[in-house]
Amino acid sequence: MLKNIYKAIAEKNNLTVKQVEEIAVSQFMLIKKTMLEGVKNKPETFKSVQVTHFGKFAVRKYKLEEYKRKADERE
Repeated sequence: MLKNIYKAIAEKNNLTVKQVEEIAVSQFMLIKKTMLEGVKNKPETFKSVQVTHFGKFAVRKYKLEEYKRKADERE
């Protein structure tokens, strides 16, 4: 199904299917890279990523504080 979407976009924009796939995947690779840069138990190191027409990827502050509290309890 996704390949069909890539193919339609490629044909419409005079690109190869591989180019369209790389463009689509690169957004999510950037999100992954940015989220992985966060340091455990340091909320200020986690960044949000806004992707046009798709939304915002972020760690909710209260959830991060909850995770930190639980980690502290385990120690």
